[in-house]
Amino acid sequence: MRRIRRGSSFRLAARVARRAVAAVLSAALLLGTPGLAAAEPGGGSDSLPALIAEVAKANQRLEDLRAAIQAEQESVNKALVDVQTARDNAAAAQHDVEVSQQAVKDADAAIAAAQRRFDTFAAATYVNGPSNSYLTATGPEDIIATASAGRTLAASSQQAMANLLRARTEQVNKESAARLAKQKADRAAAEAQSSQDAAVSALTAAQRKFGEQQAEARRLAAERDAAQARLEAARTWSAPAGGAVPRPRDRWDPGGPATARPSDSRQWDGEWDPTLPMVPSANVPGDPIAIINTVLGISATSSQVTANMGRSFLQKLGILKPNDTGITNGRIPRVYGRQASEYVIRRGLSQLGVPYSWGGGTAAGPSRGIGSGADTVGFDCSGLILYSFAGVGIKLPHYSGSQYNLGRKIPSAQMRRGDVIFYGPGGSQHVTLYLGDGQMLEAPDVGLRVRVAPVRTSGMTPYVVRYIEF
Repeated sequence: MRRIRRGSSFRLAARVARRAVAAVLSAALLLGTPGLAAAEPGGGSDSLPALIAEVAKANQRLEDLRAAIQAEQESVNKALVDVQTARDNAAAAQHDVEVSQQAVKDADAAIAAAQRRFDTFAAATYVNGPSNSYLTATGPEDIIATASAGRTLAASSQQAMANLLRARTEQVNKESAARLAKQKADRAAAEAQSSQDAAVSALTAAQRKFGEQQAEARRLAAERDAAQARLEAARTWSAPAGGAVPRPRDRWDPGGPATARPSDSRQWDGEWDPTLPMVPSANVPGDPIAIINTVLGISATSSQVTANMGRSFLQKLGILKPNDTGITNGRIPRVYGRQASEYVIRRGLSQLGVPYSWGGGTAAGPSRGIGSGADTVGFDCSGLILYSFAGVGIKLPHYSGSQYNLGRKIPSAQMRRGDVIFYGPGGSQHVTLYLGDGQMLEAPDVGLRVRVAPVRTSGMTPYVVRYIEF
């Protein structure tokens, strides 16, 4: 009996020793894996939901910052569009002034001519005096002829006086119109100057703020990556041996390298060639006014490129008219709508992998942008949409909020392939092209490239916009 008890004691001691070794090994693994001890208290997986929530919150903070940056950048695009509109209005008003001034000159010349005719008639009447034809008349025929001549003379006198009065009235009216045109031109010039000042302020503030936002973005990205690392460590601990832990794709990394561009992203099989000579870029350092003037000059060139491509598009369809400008906004026949929409999509997809560049993108293709995009040839969100639709002659401004106010608004639930999706109040934050099947084409943000991504509903406007009907 004593031998049996001694064997039992040995077995009990062995079990205690094995448990102690297991505890020591577990503690060593926990302490040797960064973040895992904190992530897995007690060795369980109860904290996984908390870690998932932490990663989600970090991603949301980054998304909120991305939205703020996009809104800031698009606000500068809006300021530039406003400057262009104000300058166009000022130019039109100045043209009206020139037309009015010429009209006043014409009125002055008409008064001078009428005055000369009246003076000539009055002088002749004074020199010749009253007619004595009645006294020398030899018969009824002479009396009738004299009376008729008198009536004609009186009518001529009245006509000369009426012409003079009418010319003077027209002169007064045209002088009044000229004054109004000058006042309108002065207001338009003041508005253009005010718009330019606002654009300078917006550009300067955005450039300054962008540096701060980039620093904040790097900080938030570091927090997100740390949270993701803790989550992956916890999943590795709780997953079966050898199980792979998938990593999220397309995370915004403001400090990391951009995704490599697909080697075949420039392949093209469309009916029309989307490639055109590059439009000069707005790579003007320093002076904001110089940047604004250069950007607007590029915009004018881009508009001409759009018109040229529109004429080519209409010619391919066989519906080009001799006096067509090539700008097809709202004018593409429904029977060709699907064909046009598919061309727009293929044209946009031809730019997959092109870098994001704030202010970049014209009707002819990617370009250097402004501010943070001055050294990058690429597109921003509204520049990509502008480029895509320019291929069929649809002229769009380089600002998502203005693009939102063109075309026909369709409830988002009814969107179809080729519609344009907007984000932020009045579409002021971001814009993408819907491809169907829950996918969209976008130029997302700094550090990323033109890509196809799942449609995001957060921040989406209640309506999408349809530029092409079919």
